[in-house]
Amino acid sequence: MSSEYGFILDNMRWSFSSVSSFETCPLGFKYNYIEAEDRIGNFYSDFGLLVHDVLEKFFNKEIQIYEMVEYYEEHYKDFMVSLPPTFPKGMGEKYYETGLEYFSNFDFDLSLYEVVEVEKTVKSVYNDIELTTRPDLILREKSTGKYSLVDFKTSKFKKNTKKRQKANLESEQIINYMHQFQLYAYIYWIEKDIEISDIRIWFIRDGIEVVKEVNPMEIQKTMEWFEETIEQIKNEEEWMPNISSKNKYFCSQICSFRHFCPYNT
Repeated sequence: MSSEYGFILDNMRWSFSSVSSFETCPLGFKYNYIEAEDRIGNFYSDFGLLVHDVLEKFFNKEIQIYEMVEYYEEHYKDFMVSLPPTFPKGMGEKYYETGLEYFSNFDFDLSLYEVVEVEKTVKSVYNDIELTTRPDLILREKSTGKYSLVDFKTSKFKKNTKKRQKANLESEQIINYMHQFQLYAYIYWIEKDIEISDIRIWFIRDGIEVVKEVNPMEIQKTMEWFEETIEQIKNEEEWMPNISSKNKYFCSQICSFRHFCPYNT
């Protein structure tokens, strides 16, 4: 290891978020996990926390399905503490209405499932790498005994391009998400002896559910990616910012360190 931060990195407990954040921006990773700079939230993360809270309350049976809208409305201002972006216009109102519509039409027969865990932190070790994970929801279908990992996404669902549709390839968005969920599936299998049968991604703002079967070969590829990326992080020396045009919106509106990062223009 050539990094001057070897001691810190060697003693880290890694998660999907930490590893993927390095791919998003190495400098942002350094600010967060090495220098522990003060973070700020953003409009999108506020909304995500609110949606997760409503669904968590429902699956923990703290509120009934008919109470979800009322809970959402009552707690909206408690969670939405960051100003919405000025562009596109009306973002705040649009998000509020989208959440209201989703919970007004929410339809899930909880009696068909056993709620195994909700927002439960699970720790593990892979090839001497300390791991931690926190899935949104694990369900067991009573009629089949099959386990599903459910994740709530407040990002928009991005459809395949025509080129990818012809080649029958997954969108980049789904591929990236599956890295996260395959890691979760591996840890639950090792630590809980729970074999996840499928991944269910709920795109809240679209009202779409994407279901993917768990593939052991893909889990192995994910774990190799995870290990290789951590090795890359441990050997990083430059910690350059990702100021590509593709990352511009992330830098200006989402990054937790946009308030002081010298590269945020």
